[in-house]
Amino acid sequence: MFDSRNSLLLKAAISLLVLWAAVWGGIQFFGSMTPTPEKIAAYVEENPLAEIEDPDARREVIGRVAEMLNQLPAEEIGRLAREGDEEENERRFDPRRGFFQAMNEEEQRFFMEKRIGKAFDQMMQAFNGMEREERKRVVERTLKQMRDDGNRRPGIDRLEDSDPEMAERIINEGLRAYYQEADADTKLDLAPVLEQMQLNLGGGGHRHR
Repeated sequence: MFDSRNSLLLKAAISLLVLWAAVWGGIQFFGSMTPTPEKIAAYVEENPLAEIEDPDARREVIGRVAEMLNQLPAEEIGRLAREGDEEENERRFDPRRGFFQAMNEEEQRFFMEKRIGKAFDQMMQAFNGMEREERKRVVERTLKQMRDDGNRRPGIDRLEDSDPEMAERIINEGLRAYYQEADADTKLDLAPVLEQMQLNLGGGGHRHR
């Protein structure tokens, strides 16, 4: 009877250890899948688009980076600028910039659709269809929201430093024209602005009057 009891206790202990091992393994596995700025920077470095010729392979890498960024909290995206290699002037650069610059126009569009959503075109069309004063209200509201968010403020500062007339040009020329004429760096900084503007416009149709 004593041996039987010890056997049961031993089996219970082994089962408990197996359970905890499974839980720990699961935590480690899913933790390894959770994107971080470091993992995104490493993935971009390990998969340079300049060295990938196959269009499907390039699209797969681009889509993966967009998905990883979509899972990253806004406050973590700012850390990406501190995860790049050091340039000669010891200033860190955002690893996404070289990655985005290596895309052709169609790939940049695909990346933006992945980041912002399929309503990307509809949102730009809805904005361009507004009267100037309504465009102005949407732009001013969006930029204020971005400036009030400490994590997104640096992107707005970069946009306005590179083009002090950005807001006025978007209001006057329309969002599509401004986006098409922008360089890769500007498009990258413009992405969170477009995301916020899309929210303000209700995901494509406009509700802000």
